[in-house]
Amino acid sequence: MLWLRARRPDSLLVMNDLLRFRLAAQDGAVTSGEALECGYHWRDLGRLVARGELVRVRTGAYVDAAMHASASAEQRHALRSFAVCRSFGGRLAISHDGAVALAGLPLTRTAERIHLTRMTQGPTRTVAGVVTHPAIDAALVGVVRTLPCVRLPAALLQVAALHGLEAGVVAADAAVHRRLTKVSDLRFALPGIRLGPGRGSATAMLELVDGRSESVGESRTRLVLHALGLPVPEPQAEIRDARGVLVGRVDLFFRQQRTVVEFDGLLKYREEGQRALVREKVREDRLRALGLEVVRLTWRDLDDPGLVLDLVRAAFARAARTSSAGHHPHRSA
Repeated sequence: MLWLRARRPDSLLVMNDLLRFRLAAQDGAVTSGEALECGYHWRDLGRLVARGELVRVRTGAYVDAAMHASASAEQRHALRSFAVCRSFGGRLAISHDGAVALAGLPLTRTAERIHLTRMTQGPTRTVAGVVTHPAIDAALVGVVRTLPCVRLPAALLQVAALHGLEAGVVAADAAVHRRLTKVSDLRFALPGIRLGPGRGSATAMLELVDGRSESVGESRTRLVLHALGLPVPEPQAEIRDARGVLVGRVDLFFRQQRTVVEFDGLLKYREEGQRALVREKVREDRLRALGLEVVRLTWRDLDDPGLVLDLVRAAFARAARTSSAGHHPHRSA
């Protein structure tokens, strides 16, 4: 065993081509065993971590540091989940946040721990930052990038159960909008999966998912309005004037109350500049000319439900006064 105490060659203190190729082939994830096959010893992996070339996720699981640093929160969680799953040799399936993130869907929250689902029977267990959940119906587990992964409908239910109704609806709205799944798929998956105390959130999610919402902000706006007990608005409604000419497609439309609610994330204006602001102002003026009220909500507004309720109720009242005066006929498709 004298070779273990020998000085390692300097060339192994930086990432060699074999390890770079392995990381590239495996979506930025590598196990300690795979690194050994590339000519490294476990002590060398510690040096690569110290040099900032690898990130150690847990014992035996590493990811490319540059890829990790440049990734979004969802991409980072997917990368870490992928690495941990590799370290278990395919005995556990990527699930919950990891499976949803691998599908490229938004997550309003990501768990600090990595959540995996058993392929065989066993209890829920948490060890070294990894939570292993009981096995689910085998039909709900597939393969993503050579690794076992809970299928998207089941993973969306898991996210709702783990993080709550809002997280589930936001991710599921995006999945249905992108045609990655259907609400009927979610309903089909529900009986075959154990969800624990969060089952109520997952079940409630089924009634609220609407793939017509086109962004996280629109989904959150719709949920806030629902929580406030307001009438159900129509997402992505087309508003036309009395001649049938399209005036605009709006985020949410309270048809009976003649009120439009738009989520204003401001990002599009920062990207497109002054012209986008002018176009939006003209569009809003045309909507108001039809006797409609327009309520714009920002991220900050959504954190203050009382303010949202006041704004929407005030708009309802103004629209009612305008309507009773008999002004501004309009159509909506």
